[in-house]
Amino acid sequence: MRLSTVTREQLPEDQRRFHDAVKAIRRRPISGPFIVTMNSSPDLAARFAHLGHYFHSRGQADESILSLRVRTFVALLGSRLLDVPYEWNAWVGWALEAGVPQDTVDAIREGRMPPKLTDEEALVKDFCTQLAGANHRVSDATYQAAFKHFGAQGVVELVVCLGYFAMIAFPLNAFEIEMSAEQMALRKPFAPLKVAPHPGPAAAPQHVPAFETLRRSAADSRIARITRHEDLKHLDQHYFDRIIRTRGHVSGLFQVLLHTPDVADRMATVGAFFLYETVLPPALRTLVWLVTAREFDCEYAWLASVAHARAAGLPQTLIDAIRHGASVPAVTDEQATTIAFCHELMRGNHHVCDATYNTAVKYFGVPATIQIAATLGYFAMMCCVANAFELPPEADDSKPAL
Repeated sequence: MRLSTVTREQLPEDQRRFHDAVKAIRRRPISGPFIVTMNSSPDLAARFAHLGHYFHSRGQADESILSLRVRTFVALLGSRLLDVPYEWNAWVGWALEAGVPQDTVDAIREGRMPPKLTDEEALVKDFCTQLAGANHRVSDATYQAAFKHFGAQGVVELVVCLGYFAMIAFPLNAFEIEMSAEQMALRKPFAPLKVAPHPGPAAAPQHVPAFETLRRSAADSRIARITRHEDLKHLDQHYFDRIIRTRGHVSGLFQVLLHTPDVADRMATVGAFFLYETVLPPALRTLVWLVTAREFDCEYAWLASVAHARAAGLPQTLIDAIRHGASVPAVTDEQATTIAFCHELMRGNHHVCDATYNTAVKYFGVPATIQIAATLGYFAMMCCVANAFELPPEADDSKPAL
């Protein structure tokens, strides 16, 4: 592990309430992604915990309308697709308890096609692997089947569930978080997920040309937009106001997310941190936005970021190079390090080699490096939503869209 646990007593007194909040929300000690975020911002750790509990709750009152079996199955798929040993180790036992068969678990871990899947599992596997695939899109047939099976709220929660596991995967991998001996002792024996040695500097994947053309307009969406209070049940209308409170308006992305209003509110609270409270200066955080949007081929997120990147002083030559996947022109050492750090997390085995990690910490320090990985994770989650529902770019790029 590249980080150690921060105890409550090590935090400033005014930050200890967030430590208490994470423990209370999760009903267990600080671990996993919360070790990472607690080393940077206990406030962010609490926001992550509040969103994650929607999908984590086990043996408590379920909040998600997705079954625990589906959620644990998504956790296994996501941890395997992104090579996240901690996430796999945390969820494999819960997946087995929820009814996912051992041979299915073994096949996912080994990268094989599971021998027997229920119709629901086959649908979820197709949906998640397509969204996490080369062009990060879901085919019409798979999308329509998922919509028919889960309904509007369910399919939004399916996307966000996968996106949440991606969001925490990147910080976990960046800091090589491992499960403690105490955690392992609480679990039945299982085969851990093994990740191959880091391959070194990340080579560019074979992407589609700069952004796949979207086939839909706002009027021809894959899912209805919630644009007014009246589009929600009376008891849920306050969630509309909560989104406005964090951004001043309800963007197209949140018009989709409001099909599951509680989740939309929790995501808006996480996003507000990266928009307004991060320690990253504007030039650095918008660079992370651009690189993530390009790697996920998400034009919605790209165009939501470009104006902010220009305002932060990023040169147009750098923006154009990232957009077209070209060799990046002469940039500062800090920018080159940021790009390399993000590329290694999103390519290859989704980890960061020692040289790149050490250089990032040298330039930015541990708290800011954590927030680079966490910013990437949040943006990745939002790219998943934008791509799954084929959202066209926002007309007004001066307002927060993510």
